[in-house]
Amino acid sequence: MDELGGFQLLEVRSSLPDELLMYADKLSMAHSLEVRVPYLDRTVVEYVQRLGAGFKIRNGSRKWLHRRVCENYLPARIMKRKKRGFAVNVVDEWFRSSLKNGLCGMLLDNSSQIFEMLKPEPITKLLHDHRSGRQDNHKLLFSLIMLEQWLRVNRSGQREISPAQPIAV
Repeated sequence: MDELGGFQLLEVRSSLPDELLMYADKLSMAHSLEVRVPYLDRTVVEYVQRLGAGFKIRNGSRKWLHRRVCENYLPARIMKRKKRGFAVNVVDEWFRSSLKNGLCGMLLDNSSQIFEMLKPEPITKLLHDHRSGRQDNHKLLFSLIMLEQWLRVNRSGQREISPAQPIAV
């Protein structure tokens, strides 16, 4: 087994069942969907594990063999589209509505605790680029908001956080 195969085996035995599969299961149940996760047939997994790295990655292209097989069955627009996460629509919609409802004010407020560690200008740019659709920064912005909430709770002894008034960007 090569190094790539070793990492894939580690993923199959750890993060796949404990995180990804459980996440897909819970998310599908929350939306009343019946979901079957592809490529979990034991025979398929064992066969792919025996393949060398050259069949999996070639010329910087990941899933090389998988893509070659799928070219015969899927249209080019599907093969070339950007990768999307499981809950991209659910999480991003919640985040966008939270930003509209003042959550971003927490990051833009001059008294924000986070500004003791970070400069406000890059945070404002991240938020502006996200709102304009130029970049998808929801993961980073969410992390910054969580850090700000944690700082407020732990520095003031509060139990609840009330977001600052929204500031237009």
